[in-house]
Amino acid sequence: MEGSEYFIVKNCYMEENILTGVNEGALIAEVYPGTLAAEIGLQPGDRILRLNGQKIQDLIQFQWEWAGETIDVEICSAEGTCRTLQIEKEYDQGLGAMFEAPVFDEIRPCANRCLFCFVDQMPPGFRPTLYIKDDDYRLSFLQGSFVTLTNLSARDKQRIIEERLSPLYVSVHATDPTMRSILLGRKGEDHLLETLQALDAQGIEFHTQIVLCPGYNDGEILEKTYQDLVALQGTRTLAVVPVGLTQFREGLTQLSMVTKDQALAMIRWVEQKQAESLERRGERFVWLSDEFYILADASLPPAQTYEGYSQLENGVGLLRCLLEETEMFELPAKLNHPVRLVAGAGLSALKGLEPLWQRLRAVEGLDLQVIGLPNRFFGDRINVSGLLTGRCLLEGLSGLEKATRVLLPEVMIRDRGDAFLDGMKVSEVEEALEIRLVFLPADGMAMMQKIFNEELKTA
Repeated sequence: MEGSEYFIVKNCYMEENILTGVNEGALIAEVYPGTLAAEIGLQPGDRILRLNGQKIQDLIQFQWEWAGETIDVEICSAEGTCRTLQIEKEYDQGLGAMFEAPVFDEIRPCANRCLFCFVDQMPPGFRPTLYIKDDDYRLSFLQGSFVTLTNLSARDKQRIIEERLSPLYVSVHATDPTMRSILLGRKGEDHLLETLQALDAQGIEFHTQIVLCPGYNDGEILEKTYQDLVALQGTRTLAVVPVGLTQFREGLTQLSMVTKDQALAMIRWVEQKQAESLERRGERFVWLSDEFYILADASLPPAQTYEGYSQLENGVGLLRCLLEETEMFELPAKLNHPVRLVAGAGLSALKGLEPLWQRLRAVEGLDLQVIGLPNRFFGDRINVSGLLTGRCLLEGLSGLEKATRVLLPEVMIRDRGDAFLDGMKVSEVEEALEIRLVFLPADGMAMMQKIFNEELKTA
């Protein structure tokens, strides 16, 4: 739904006015020329409050009410002037506007106190919105956000079933009721499995995940979780990711990182379960995130074993997918003139992308230096590129020659435009180090095209 010609959503729903529910209605971020939205005079800052007399709470409801040829629309301008229009349109004609957010009322907050919650491990000083925990099934359906379903009401379940909000993305962690309650920091027993079974019986599907916390949801608990989920026809995939622990855990429950031996054991376990699932369901069903293979110093699985990369956003097969895409790009044998580039990345990506670095170094005239960037901000145990900050770059890239071009993953500034997670602007880092930062997309082909068709031509 998001990104379709009908309803386009700006990729920045983490705005304070949206999260706190101060305003109501669908906030217009942009109006496209020559569209229905432009024809009826919509402007950025306007809000669509009602369609056909119904108060619009989210993009899902908007789509239901918009499906027709005659639509009554109540609009309020940024100045507070409201009007109601009756629109005649083609049944499949889109609005032609971009919404500021996919949820128009208050995003549902998380009521859990998960032992491993990353927000609880963040230091003070960030924007207030970064400390807000959402657990909204609507965002799960619309954007693939993982939710626990602990705040799901009977009415919510009915809506999911009636409106076919499928698939959902569910943070399971454990199907054992007592252990899941412990992991989520909740009192009393958990009833997730019953909820999933009820949704499954109505044809609702879900992708699931486990954040593996050694000593808690591994061993027999993990085995039970796998068996319970694989038995449900509606469970499409199960991803296992290792717990991430920052250096800011004072006062929190003591947890252990996944060790190399434990990562190796998990690789063997998943390979066994994939073989079982292939016989049982004709698909592998369960996968590990890339971090396990990096921790174990093991080779990444072949591309075909990921069966379409259903959980890329969870880091499942992300490195393998990137390597496969970059290999489709035909590298030049040599450059017209010598060029020096520096590639920087989190330590986990640095190891996993070694085949790419080797291919690039084989290009005559290309001097490539690869720098692993430790996360001095969140702590050395956090190795993913998406959590590197501007301050990490100031330390990790110091000493480079002036005007050096540094290639960095775009995920470092995704959803923040021109700023890093700690609020530092890209321009501030460039000025301080007197270098140029070049951000590369996660798509391998697009990444190679940007390097060779843009950067090297202007070097």
